Amino acid sequence: MREGLTDGNVRSLMTSLANHGFSLYYNNLSENRFIRHDRIYRHWDALKDGQLRFTESGIVYEYEPPDAPQVEQLIVIFSPISSVPRLRRFNWRSFGGIRKYVAPRTGILRVADLGGVKGAFYLNTTFLPSNAQNVQDLIRDFAASLGVVDNRIVLYGASKGGTGATYHGLRAGLKFVAVDPILSDEWYETHESDYHYTADGVFPRPKQEVFEGLVAHVSGSVDRDPPRGVVVTSDKSPQYETVVESLAPLSDSLLFLNSTNPAILKHPDVAPNTIYSQLMAINSLIMDIPLPSGKVAIP
Repeated sequence: MREGLTDGNVRSLMTSLANHGFSLYYNNLSENRFIRHDRIYRHWDALKDGQLRFTESGIVYEYEPPDAPQVEQLIVIFSPISSVPRLRRFNWRSFGGIRKYVAPRTGILRVADLGGVKGAFYLNTTFLPSNAQNVQDLIRDFAASLGVVDNRIVLYGASKGGTGATYHGLRAGLKFVAVDPILSDEWYETHESDYHYTADGVFPRPKQEVFEGLVAHVSGSVDRDPPRGVVVTSDKSPQYETVVESLAPLSDSLLFLNSTNPAILKHPDVAPNTIYSQLMAINSLIMDIPLPSGKVAIP
């Protein structure tokens, strides 16, 4: 992945393999190993020992039940990017200790992100054209199996996970907390040598096009309530303007928290320096505590 940022031959190989359903899962100083998509389920130890499960459509997930027998709320966590060359990079455990800080009787559903080179961002890829719908089906079916109603579901994610939380929250009409979500490919393609490997046909549509259409559809809908979501970001992040502008048509129902923390210098700094606001937002939404809309500056 690193070599592909400067070597066109390596990049071409990586994207071609991704478009044929192969993912990097191991490397050392002398070799890189790729695995075919349909073999992941037989090879991943966490799937074989039951820690992880997968749906008929191939979406991998992990469930952490609450201590209480009854589940009243559900938090769905989407994974951020991890470049660890092992299968666990597809299900990087963002906010591993969240159980201690959320309301009782809350189940935690973690959704893995297979596909693409750096991940599918929980969207459709060229090789997985139904990926987004399959993720939607998992969330809906799993919540129904627990008896959890829509109003007690909150989607959460940071960075790539924030992309997933925003997309599926808007599409399904579910509450969400997104931390500096990546809603456009343009900045990374222009300034970071296409760090996410999005410019060479791995995705059928760029993120900016996907979200432009989704936001227009949601903002123009008259048959459902407007979405409730909290977006935690910082004007020191290069994603800030894109995030605010992309979601502007929904600003009457969304809360944008803009952190002025001096420790934030770039995009990866936002999530670890705004934990307190993320927890506030998650617990407020899951307990149906009213939150304002618009932009609010936070420390």
